[in-house]
Amino acid sequence: MASDPVVQSYAEAFFHVARAENALDRVEEELTRLKISLESSAEIKEFLSNLQISPEGKKSAMLQIFGGKVSPLTLNLINLVIDQDRQRKLPNIIETFFALAQESREKVTAEVITSVPLPEDLLEPLAKALSRASKKHVFLKPMVDESILGGVIVKMENKIIDGSLKHRLEEMKQEMVKTY
Repeated sequence: MASDPVVQSYAEAFFHVARAENALDRVEEELTRLKISLESSAEIKEFLSNLQISPEGKKSAMLQIFGGKVSPLTLNLINLVIDQDRQRKLPNIIETFFALAQESREKVTAEVITSVPLPEDLLEPLAKALSRASKKHVFLKPMVDESILGGVIVKMENKIIDGSLKHRLEEMKQEMVKTY
């Protein structure tokens, strides 16, 4: 869990509200998309950190960006964090929320790392296949890392399945070194 008590407090409060509203799965999916947007867009990070932009201006922009894509519950979290000038802590709040959600049920988060974004139509079949293999409900957390060149890396329950092109090339290199 987070060592920052502020992050922990926000995550726990939001977790309890989402669970009380029976919206844990939906909120978890929305927060995943939000976190990916925050991590991949330097413009959004810079905008949220800009002290010259009022909280109302930031909330209005976030409503335009995420309004139709997230529930009012998730939008309220974003607004609360902005109102209290905690937007720099939002990625950590989201990660702590994920940990709380995972602890609360028989659900496992699988990080799926690819060199390009996975198409939406592959996410559900992949989640089902990983659920069958682990005998638990799997929540996918897609991530992009161009350095793996191709293929996929799955990190789930302290296990790593590395099917990346980079890994295979390294294995081939090791085999070649052994033979010479």
